[in-house]
Amino acid sequence: MKEISQATCLVFDHGLFTTLATRLARDFGCVLYHSPFEEGFSKLNSAILGYGLEGVERCNDIFSVLKEIDCAVFPDIEHGGLQLHLESLGIPVWGSRKADSLELHREKFHKVLERVGLDVPKFRVCTGMNELRSFLKDNEGPFYIKISRWRGSFETQKFRSWKLDEGLIDAWSVKFGPAKEIVPFMVFDPIDTPLEIGGDTYNIDGKWPDEMLHGDENKDKAYISAVTKRSDMPPQIQEVLETFAPILKEHRYRNFWSMEVRVKDDKAYFGDATTRAPQPALPSQLENIKNLSEVIYHGAQGELVQPDYEKPFTCEVLVNMKGDRHAWGVTEVPTELKRWLKLPNSCEIDGVRCFPPDEQHGEAIGWMVAIGDTAEAMIETMKEQIKLLPDGMSADMEPMGELLTVVQKAEESGIEFKGEVPEPETVLT
Repeated sequence: MKEISQATCLVFDHGLFTTLATRLARDFGCVLYHSPFEEGFSKLNSAILGYGLEGVERCNDIFSVLKEIDCAVFPDIEHGGLQLHLESLGIPVWGSRKADSLELHREKFHKVLERVGLDVPKFRVCTGMNELRSFLKDNEGPFYIKISRWRGSFETQKFRSWKLDEGLIDAWSVKFGPAKEIVPFMVFDPIDTPLEIGGDTYNIDGKWPDEMLHGDENKDKAYISAVTKRSDMPPQIQEVLETFAPILKEHRYRNFWSMEVRVKDDKAYFGDATTRAPQPALPSQLENIKNLSEVIYHGAQGELVQPDYEKPFTCEVLVNMKGDRHAWGVTEVPTELKRWLKLPNSCEIDGVRCFPPDEQHGEAIGWMVAIGDTAEAMIETMKEQIKLLPDGMSADMEPMGELLTVVQKAEESGIEFKGEVPEPETVLT
């Protein structure tokens, strides 16, 4: 086993985790980055992700470098078969392997919940748009609608009522076209509770580290976490960790892991499993785990390395950039923000950060992360960093204030957040 400073790492991704590649480049001797781009008529926009990023070398053909790499890193879902193949060649792999099915196949995931004795939310499966239309028309909402596997085609949607959202059915029928009657839709009853607790960590062959991030998220807007001993995590989180450990061991899972649990009365509902690096939360791990490269390098070989956190608290806010989603976005990242501004799905040309057109993500381009000795100091650091954003880029602290309110309510219900939680209004002053 080589020293990490002499080792070559291949990051296999879809663009979302170029930030992990640049973080690993601080410690590995060489970091190669690959994202699939091949089509009958391949496009530059897909093949340029990761190009020019500091310490990272874009690799278009992974098979030409297999003899050179010392470990392969798959931070995202998919490609379980390739991971197993690389392992059969003797290459250590950080990845979910076939356990990504827990995230990709939601019906399977809920059957697992039932089998292991965890609470299962109420839902029904409607196969095809006609069955879905009939159910939603005859039953009073709201409902949350999901599908398995093809989440890039359809993310979780809230259906308020037939009167308000009938038009969504027509839009979805157009989206799925001739395939609309073969798609199974999962229709969930809402879980009426403000209490949603989370944990962000990693797992090596069923083993959990002793410390992790106790995190809370304002969906796709803001995130806050406290480094917490596993034994001090909320009991609902500990139950998930204990229950899923043998399942992950069976799959030889070696990857990041994230979970959200909604708590209502005496029930705790583990929502969707995140069997990959989470967004948000990964930026916090990138900059707060000082030995992250060692965690991944040794973890790929089945050895659990305990995380060495730099600060007790982390937070993140979404960063937006104005522009035409059909045109390239370009910006210069200030030197002071290069460590803290996490910009996936990008490349760098002549010192300028560039974002190929991406209709899926709109103006959202990444996350700003801050760490601190106290939650209050961390919030102040975040506000100062936001002031340094270049023209055309922005980050809103208001969702962080909303998140702090949720954290306070959770504490009133007995779910403690390590340290003193700042008052929500402090984020705007």
